Amino acid sequence: MDLNKSGSVEEGIFTSKVNAVRAAYNVADRKVIVSHIGELDQDKVNTISTLVETQMEYLGVSKSAIKKIFNIVIETLQNICIHGEKDNNGYQMTYFIIGKYQNEFSIFSGNIVNTSVAERLNKRLNSIKSLSDSDLKKQYMDVLSNGELSAKGGAGLGFLTIALKSNNNIDFEFEMLNKEYSLFSLQSKVFG
Repeated sequence: MDLNKSGSVEEGIFTSKVNAVRAAYNVADRKVIVSHIGELDQDKVNTISTLVETQMEYLGVSKSAIKKIFNIVIETLQNICIHGEKDNNGYQMTYFIIGKYQNEFSIFSGNIVNTSVAERLNKRLNSIKSLSDSDLKKQYMDVLSNGELSAKGGAGLGFLTIALKSNNNIDFEFEMLNKEYSLFSLQSKVFG
């Protein structure tokens, strides 16, 4: 699969998603705070997370909201770095955007996943979204104390952390790109 090929269906779907998020925040009372489109590595994760923290401080966001946003940013970017698929040319198609509307910060991300992974993720995220606050905290603590590392090094805490820090205010979507791959989009919100 060549997600990098100009004019491909996959690139069109990806570009449409990014443009829709940007357009939603390109109005008078909304704005994009941070935006990254393209590949991610640990250096870029560090740069983006530092930029997010700096921007939040500049905007006068409360320390508790900055901490929540920062935790979500780290978990989101790490998930993309570790689990995002690459095309046949080794290119990882991703986006990460933080938008602000009044005192609400929305964190949008997207990356390519294998369709079989998309099915498991969809089931896992629906399960997390269905949890009450106390059940979410309990499951987080259970995984924290009993979690076993996956083949890619995670114990399943990332999405639980995102859900906890956003008060389970998450939405997600999978758009099939072809038989093998889907675009996984995640949105979480924090009020600051």
